[in-house]
Amino acid sequence: MSFEVEEKVDEIKSLLKKKGYKNTITREEVIRVFVEVQEHLKPEEVYQRIKGEGVSLPTVYRCVELLKKTGVIKEIHIKDGRFYELHMFSKKKLHIHFQCHQCQKIKEYDDRYIFKEILRQKEHIEENYQDIINDITIITKGTCKECNDKHNILPTQMSM
Repeated sequence: MSFEVEEKVDEIKSLLKKKGYKNTITREEVIRVFVEVQEHLKPEEVYQRIKGEGVSLPTVYRCVELLKKTGVIKEIHIKDGRFYELHMFSKKKLHIHFQCHQCQKIKEYDDRYIFKEILRQKEHIEENYQDIINDITIITKGTCKECNDKHNILPTQMSM
């Protein structure tokens, strides 16, 4: 494990301790998975990565809830599932999620042009409605390029 990973894990553990939560081996393992993987994960996927450590799935769910409550991870609702991603050290504060209807793959768009437009819309809302926007979550759904190619789906065949 890299020094950077351990440093982040220690920082999260320290944050939890300051908030009155004790450090446990299971909690540390769950934290480490999110820091190392840096993908969208379901609690079951976290469990699969650490189950050899004598951890139960309900314990992983409780850890995930705690990490969400303390702002370490962020919950994203996509289709019928809830996914979680590391939020505390994320360099990508604004990003767009895409889920393919065919293969269920989730990917992210990282496009400056789109982000500038979204931030312009955010400023418009804050200026005209006096609401303060702290977070923007965008989830798009459709068919990915790989599935389009595989199933020969043309843009005109897609419905909104």
